[in-house]
Amino acid sequence: MKTRKISILLCICAILLTLGLTGCAWNSTSSPVSSTEVTEDGSIAAKNEQPLDEKVFPKDKVIDVKITVDPDDFQDMLDHASQEEFKEATVDYNGQILKNVGIRTKGNLSLSSVVNSDSDRYSFKLSFDEYVNQTLNGISKINLNNNYSDASYMREFLSYELAEAMGLPTPKFSYVNVYVNDKLWGFYLAVEQIGDAYLERNFGNAYGALYKANGGTGSELNWLGNLKSYTGLDLKSASSNNDVLLTMLDVLNNGSDYERVLDVDEALKYIALNAVAGNMDSYLSEKKHNYYLYENKGIFSVLPWDYNMSFGGFGGSGILIDEPTSGTLADRPLVAKLLQNTAYKEKYHHIVQNMLEGYLSKEQFATRIQQISDMISTYVKADPSAFYTYDEYEKGVTQVVSFNTTQTENIAKQLDGTKASSGDGSGSGSSGFGGGGGGRGGRGEMGGDMPAMAPNSNEVGVNGQAQQDANANPQNNGQTQQDANAIPQNNGQAQQDGDANPQNNGQAQQGGMEPPDGFGGGGGQPPNGGPNGMGGGGPGGPQGQGTQQQGSATEAIATGVAIVILLLSCAFVVFYNRRRL
Repeated sequence: MKTRKISILLCICAILLTLGLTGCAWNSTSSPVSSTEVTEDGSIAAKNEQPLDEKVFPKDKVIDVKITVDPDDFQDMLDHASQEEFKEATVDYNGQILKNVGIRTKGNLSLSSVVNSDSDRYSFKLSFDEYVNQTLNGISKINLNNNYSDASYMREFLSYELAEAMGLPTPKFSYVNVYVNDKLWGFYLAVEQIGDAYLERNFGNAYGALYKANGGTGSELNWLGNLKSYTGLDLKSASSNNDVLLTMLDVLNNGSDYERVLDVDEALKYIALNAVAGNMDSYLSEKKHNYYLYENKGIFSVLPWDYNMSFGGFGGSGILIDEPTSGTLADRPLVAKLLQNTAYKEKYHHIVQNMLEGYLSKEQFATRIQQISDMISTYVKADPSAFYTYDEYEKGVTQVVSFNTTQTENIAKQLDGTKASSGDGSGSGSSGFGGGGGGRGGRGEMGGDMPAMAPNSNEVGVNGQAQQDANANPQNNGQTQQDANAIPQNNGQAQQDGDANPQNNGQAQQGGMEPPDGFGGGGGQPPNGGPNGMGGGGPGGPQGQGTQQQGSATEAIATGVAIVILLLSCAFVVFYNRRRL
C-alpha cells in the first residue's frame, strides 16, 4: 500500500511539472502577440508603428545614417565590391547606435555598372543581425539604395507612396544622408528589406511560402507541370508548404476559380501599378522579374519590387492598359487570365480610375512633387557622389511630371472609350530605356541614358533560405486603403533590395537591382505548429536568430518555475513519507 501511494504521489508531481512547463511554453509563444492588436481585416497592427515611422523611416524629413568602419575594411569592400562581402561596422541610425552591424555592397546591374566606372557610389546593405542578435526597432536589415539611373531621385519614392495609397503591401522607406567615418558619402534612399517584420505587418504572419522571381524559367507563371522546372522562382522561406505554389499555378493556367489560390484584388492592383507608372522592369516585361509571391494560408499575394525605372525610365507613355506587357500578352498569364474575366477587368479599370483621380491627378501629383523637392533639393545639391549634376536633377523632376501628365491623359481616354485599351495581343509596353537614366557617375563618367553593361547572363540558381526578421512588428500598414485618393505622408513604403547574384537566364537585366539572397528562418508562429515540421519561432540560420533574443527572458522564467515546481513536489513527497513514518 505504501509503495502504491508513493507511486501515485510521484505521478501527481509529474503531472504538475508538465502543466507548469506547458503553461510557461504557452506564455512564451504568446508573448510576441501581447504587444499587438488585430485589425478589422484580420491583420496585425504593431503598437510601435509610430516610433518606427518617426525614428527609422520618416517621410517628412531627411535623417542621417552614420557608419563607422575600419578604413582598411571599407576600402577592401570597395575594391572587391562585386564579391558583396560583409564588413563589421558601428551604425548611428538617426541617433540610435548599434554596434557589430554588417555592411556590404549590393545590387545587380547597378553594382556591375559602378564596378566598371570611376564611381564608388555603391548601394549598401546594413544587416543589424549579421553578427549579433539585434534589430533596429524590429527591422533586421535595411538597404541603402544609390538612386541609380534616376536623375530625379524620386521615382522609387513616388512609386511606393502610390503603391501604399492603393493598398498594396510595401516595405518602409525614407531618404537618408549617408556618412562613412564622419565623411558625407551620399544622398540615398533607405528601404526596409522584405522579411519577417514586413510579412507580420502586412499579413499577420511570416510562416507562409515566399518566392522571388529572378527572371528565369517559370517566372512568367506559366504552367510547367512540376516545381523543379520553375528555376525562375527562388524559394525564400524555410518551407515551400508542400505543393501550394504548383496548385496556384495550375489553377491560374488551367482553371478559373482564381480566388481560391490568389488574392485577385492585390494582383489587379499590382498590374495597375506597373502599367500606369510605366514600370517595364517588372513582371510585365520580357525580364519577368522584380516581384515576390507570398502564400498566406493557401492564398498567394503578388508583392511589388524595385521601381527605380518607373515614371519615364523606359521612355514612352503609350501603354494600353488592357495589354500592358512588353511582349505577347498570353505569355503573362497573371495579366491575360485575370483581364479576360469581365468582372475582374471592370474592377481593374476602377482601380486605374482611382489612381488617376487620386494620387496621380495633375494637381495632387504636382503638389507632392513640390513637397518632396522642397525636402530633398538641398541634399541633392550637396551630394558629393551624385550620378548627376543639379541641373540634371531638376530636368529629371520635370520629366517625371511630364511623363505622368501624358500617361494619365492617355489612359483616361482609354477608360472613357475614346481610345482603344487593347491591341492585337502582342503587347504595348516599351522595353527600352528613356530619360533620366545613367548620368555622370559621380567621380567619373558613366555617360549615356544607361551604361551599356550587362550582368552575368548565366543563370545562377539560388533557391536558398536566408534569414527573415523574426523580431517582427506586425501591423496593417496601408492595406485597408482602396481608392488611392490620399497621399501618405508618414507611412509610404517602398521596395527594393537588390542583393542576389545575377540570375538572368541569358537576359541582360537592364534596370534596377536584384533582391537579396533568400531568407527564411523563424517565420513566426504558425497555428497548430509549422507546416512540414517547420518550427516557427526558432532561429532561422546564421544571419539572424529570429525571436531568440525576445524569448531568452521568458525561457529563463519557464526554467525557474519548472525547478520550483519540481523542488516543491520533492519536498511534499519527503514530508509525506516522514509523517507516515
